[in-house]
Amino acid sequence: MSEYRSGKLLEDQSVSELYDRSLTVFGIKIVAGANVGGSEAVPDAWIYKTARLIQLLLDRTAPGIDPAAQERVIKILKGESGTFHSGLPALQRVLVGGGENYDPNPLSDEGTNQWNGLNQLNDSHVSNDMVWYRNSDSPDPPTGRNDINEILEHVLHTIQMLGLRGAVEGSFQALDNTDTSSELRLAMAEAVDNGIFDLEGYGGSLERDEEYTAEVIVKEYLYLLTFGMWDFSEFWDGGSLAPEWSDSARTPEEILDTNPLGHELFTKYISPVLSKPSKAILLEIFQDNDQGPHGYEADSIESNSISIIVDEDVVSDSAMLVAGLDEQIIRNGDEILSHTIEYENQLYNYQEVDALIMVYLRNNAFSEEFQAEIAESFPDYSTVTYEDVISLVGLAGVNDAILQVAAADGFFVA
Repeated sequence: MSEYRSGKLLEDQSVSELYDRSLTVFGIKIVAGANVGGSEAVPDAWIYKTARLIQLLLDRTAPGIDPAAQERVIKILKGESGTFHSGLPALQRVLVGGGENYDPNPLSDEGTNQWNGLNQLNDSHVSNDMVWYRNSDSPDPPTGRNDINEILEHVLHTIQMLGLRGAVEGSFQALDNTDTSSELRLAMAEAVDNGIFDLEGYGGSLERDEEYTAEVIVKEYLYLLTFGMWDFSEFWDGGSLAPEWSDSARTPEEILDTNPLGHELFTKYISPVLSKPSKAILLEIFQDNDQGPHGYEADSIESNSISIIVDEDVVSDSAMLVAGLDEQIIRNGDEILSHTIEYENQLYNYQEVDALIMVYLRNNAFSEEFQAEIAESFPDYSTVTYEDVISLVGLAGVNDAILQVAAADGFFVA
């Protein structure tokens, strides 16, 4: 679970003159537009909503998710060694309105060159699409359903194009957008041939421009297929995107009938790693006119200095005390994502050693577990502190006292 990290929103001057804040969640670094170039800054709330959506799309507790494969999605997004964009972590860019809202336009080659640090950001990361706050083509004031469609489409583009290939076994070849014989390309071609996916807005043909097909048409197909498999057409204006996507393919059952290769592709390679967000949760987060709680919670990191009892027959025949270890506990809400102990530069997963040790001191105070041991065996001293024990037996005798208390119930580590 250590891959599922949810960072805090940071003021970040390292992400170019165009962007001034960043937040990294589940392997994706969100960068948000500053108050520059004639545009207002992206509101913090919209950044948090973008981050919350990523959490919902990569929810390891959702039905049908393969946890190991989904963890690989995050590693791919992070650009870890051996992934198809190794060394280039994924960006989710967030700006306001549209490129024309900024002077110079950051979507043009000329405009990119004029934004200080933007080329360096682009060269050191990989990105696919832009999330727009109050898209220029959206209703004013914004509606929640339109916002859901807007943000979900573009975050899906990022995850599906930069995170899925190589996650599920066989998907590296199956989801190769550049291979016309891959399962992805064959499924898309079937949707076109069957009149489900109309290409009038994309040049009219899959063969017109191979680079454009692989980079643009493919990601649109994946988004449309996903909305159909999730029965999300209600978030389209009027519940339809026809003629671009046929009204006869808006549910999983209809896709099975009209685009069976697409249905199989989604079932094999996408649904095991991409979780369907609850409609109710989406509608709560994205209410009309920018209302609704974002629901995003960043991780908390707790660092402690601990001392432990190591059970007998683990390191030596006798139980022993080890002091001065570094403990780190990472939580998201009440859930523990990671719990580690570092000793002599070696990192241990707490769950793997828990049965062999007992933490008796945490930050120079008895741990709750050890305090309970004292209360059980020596009830008259149930509230005694570590400092009290030192006063009673002295520093020379404190270790023996600790071991005596631990062994009082017959076990050094219970």
